[in-house]
Amino acid sequence: MPIRLPSHLHRNRCGILYFRIAIPADLRHYFPTREVYRSLYTPCVREAAYAAQALSIAFKRVFYEIRYQTMADTKKSSEVNIDPDKLRELLLLTKQRYQYEELLDAQAAKIVEAERLLRVAQRRHERDLDLVLRARAIPETPAVKATYSAPELQQLALSSSLLLSTLVEDYKRDRLAANKWTSKTQDENLAVYKLCIDIIGDLPLNEIGDEQALAYVETLKKLPANMNKMPAYRGKSISEIIMLNPAPMATRTINKSLERVSSLFKFAISKPKYGLQYNPFSGRSLDESNAQQREPFTIDELTRLFGAPEHAQRQYKTAYSYWLPLMGLLTGARLNELCQLYLSDFEIAGGIHCINIRDAEDGQRVKNKSARRLVPIHDKLIEVGLVRYVERLRAQGHERLFPTLELTEDGYGKMPSRWFGRFKERCGIMEKHTKVFHSFRHTFISTLLNNDVPETAIAPIVGHEGMLVTSQVYWNVKDPMKRKPTVDKFQLPKEVWSLIPKFEEVVFGDDATNTKP
Repeated sequence: MPIRLPSHLHRNRCGILYFRIAIPADLRHYFPTREVYRSLYTPCVREAAYAAQALSIAFKRVFYEIRYQTMADTKKSSEVNIDPDKLRELLLLTKQRYQYEELLDAQAAKIVEAERLLRVAQRRHERDLDLVLRARAIPETPAVKATYSAPELQQLALSSSLLLSTLVEDYKRDRLAANKWTSKTQDENLAVYKLCIDIIGDLPLNEIGDEQALAYVETLKKLPANMNKMPAYRGKSISEIIMLNPAPMATRTINKSLERVSSLFKFAISKPKYGLQYNPFSGRSLDESNAQQREPFTIDELTRLFGAPEHAQRQYKTAYSYWLPLMGLLTGARLNELCQLYLSDFEIAGGIHCINIRDAEDGQRVKNKSARRLVPIHDKLIEVGLVRYVERLRAQGHERLFPTLELTEDGYGKMPSRWFGRFKERCGIMEKHTKVFHSFRHTFISTLLNNDVPETAIAPIVGHEGMLVTSQVYWNVKDPMKRKPTVDKFQLPKEVWSLIPKFEEVVFGDDATNTKP
């Protein structure tokens, strides 16, 4: 049964509460609208109820004063002298930008919505200077009026009316023009920005401040992850989803959303068009010290993974189910970096067999510029036959290391990621967020660090930015001879190595890479 809202409150489809009051029929000719419907900028009923009560009392007082003066005049007339100060106080309570036209005529107190006035201000910026200054909360003084030239006033009027949705569209156009976004990145960012608009409203940019940013963070902490993909939440407002008391999204996910919104406002500050000088979303990341972090695999877990029936029986449904865990462990590479490899990415540099992780071929992408790197192939990978396997695929006329993988909006790693999630659970590793394929990368890095390998030697191998200026400027990023000893320092106990068969001893179920004679 739906909860009945207090008097004069109405919740929109996004969960935000609005104040609503009908203008009495006998007074409608004094107002430009039949009802007042204004956002209270909060989904909280308790907060909205106080504001709605104050607004209701204020409006009813105005209705009473109009009726009282009309009766005193002994005839109904539109010439009612309403106290402008009281009306201005009423308008401030609604938190909307309004201006009274023809106040001096005292014919009627007409409320004009800010959006319409701001459009007028763009065309008549000098005549409507007082409206522009009020919209931007700038005191209307002779000194201020003398500060702005006519073009600057026009820009002030324009920037005062720009909405958050307009900024999103402009930012999307800028990122796509600069090739900064892939289709996946675009979808992820636009989903974040849409949720932000749903939470705080499609407000003019100069009305978005600390209060709206704080409300955004507080609401995110109550929402579940992937709520647009969950049937249980489909078609429901934000407030309705929160009332279901779902498991909240991870702190890492919240911080990624905050980072994206902060980047949006950082872009706006860099462009004079928007007239912003402050980013209310900056520095609001949540503390991740208690959040679930990805962890490296233990020796026991590696023994279970490489001792699975597939390895014992030497039979694999796909080539990637054999190669990916082994390559992830011995290169420290990310899942999609491995899934998207072309055979041309395997090369010899300085006499060293290397994997060139890059974004040169169709469908390839890297996380950032530091992710483009040469990774020397570990001796164990050479021993089990990775180089021989690549040559076999070339002889068969293939172009990619895993020809059966299809490109999706998430890259080539979607199916392998799902497979590994099921595979590790079959091996008794049930942690959902802390033990994932990325844990191979953590195992590689943490093992080297534990063996006293400096971070400056590890960073160019795993695609991290150098922490020191020295490493960024003087490290020879194309010198595999210096990297090969670092890669080979990663060693595991013999009981783990003994579980891994050579590729000539196994059978792959996918015909494209069936290698056993």
